[in-house]
Amino acid sequence: MKDGAGAGSESDFGLTTGGHSRDVSLRYEKLCGALGMASSVVVRQVHGVRILEADSNEARGPRVIGEGDGLITSDQGILLAVTAADCVPVFVADISGRCVALLHAGWRGAAGGILEAGLSILERRYGVRPGDVAVYLGPAICGTCYEVGGDVLRAFAMDGSGQTRFDLRAELARRAQLAGVSRERVQRSEWCTRCGPVNLYSHRAQGAGAGRMAAFLGLVQAQPV
Repeated sequence: MKDGAGAGSESDFGLTTGGHSRDVSLRYEKLCGALGMASSVVVRQVHGVRILEADSNEARGPRVIGEGDGLITSDQGILLAVTAADCVPVFVADISGRCVALLHAGWRGAAGGILEAGLSILERRYGVRPGDVAVYLGPAICGTCYEVGGDVLRAFAMDGSGQTRFDLRAELARRAQLAGVSRERVQRSEWCTRCGPVNLYSHRAQGAGAGRMAAFLGLVQAQPV
């Protein structure tokens, strides 16, 4: 949620919109401390399908590990982060707690198969199959507010004539189930970044002045007995 200001406000976690890098770093550091996490990891998002693996590090602020639109880890104490202002943050968690993935899915990434790529990496890298995970699709622009043109529709192999409304979260939910995630383990937020019911950053509504919300996911460090 935002605090009444636009880009650069205290609730803006965007690497490019959040203001001075020192201020953005401090926001991540404070959040890690509040959640009991050792460090945070982010990527420079490019609306693609590349997913990077994050491992333990002593860095306190946000550690940028490259260009991509997704992060995975099996290490405890690492807070994965992606930012969005209409795109869908996709949370993927192994139900037995072995690993997690956090993805940034705009229409390009969704059409390119970032969700499927994330599920494939979890299986290949950690032996976690789609049937072993839960998926949550976070706040994003809703199907009523998201008007798209032929280029978007064609990317999803749909009729590309004219303008229409498109529900990106519904498409991602469909893809998750096709990939083998159990229907009951695919959940989605009903919040829209543009029309509410709460006040969120939206590039469609606010344009270049929109800040970036961050989605966070990680494995909590085990406490000593």
